Amino acid sequence: MNKKQVDAVYSENFSSSSISSYSMSFLKRSFDIIFSLLVAPIVLVILFFIILFYPFFGGFTVFFSHKRVGLNGKDFNLHKIRTYKKPKFSHLSVIDKDELEIVPVMGNFLRLSRIDELPQILNILKGEMSWIGPRPEQSRLVEDIVKKNPKYHLRHKIRPGITGLAQINNPDATFKEFEEKLNFDFEYISKSSLLLDFKIFLVSLRIIFQNFVK
Repeated sequence: MNKKQVDAVYSENFSSSSISSYSMSFLKRSFDIIFSLLVAPIVLVILFFIILFYPFFGGFTVFFSHKRVGLNGKDFNLHKIRTYKKPKFSHLSVIDKDELEIVPVMGNFLRLSRIDELPQILNILKGEMSWIGPRPEQSRLVEDIVKKNPKYHLRHKIRPGITGLAQINNPDATFKEFEEKLNFDFEYISKSSLLLDFKIFLVSLRIIFQNFVK
């Protein structure tokens, strides 16, 4: 049995009873809040300098929000720093990389460093996201994916995350590779623990560092 077949079986056998008790535990939520509050001063300093210098590279409208599917399948506004050129800003609701142009220098830096994701600390504090978990997808795309795989909605049984098992295994995966990402999401949901969260966080930092030294 090859990897794709194993993944298919894993996805097929996943159910609500497979969800780790840690996934929605007080411990995980406490870590999210405490860690967010600890790094908040640093994040605010970083965002201050971005607001100060970003207009020179990409104009104004530094931040934007758009709908993603979160806990229990409910939509929420995910916050990000704009990394795409303003003339095509309207396409951000689609997030089709073929139609978007990254803001030179600043946009690339923000994406490689994942600094563009930092505003999501607000989502974490509001209880809409976690530091680690399945990456939230766009509502429009989720509707199409659920038609292809009805079990996709099970990934919404826990809070989505800024990074997760799928992102560290294939950082460049697109929504078209949802089956691969879904299998990693199910694996995380069933095996999640504080130790696993730390491992995913450290690997995510390593990937960011490797992006800069390439």
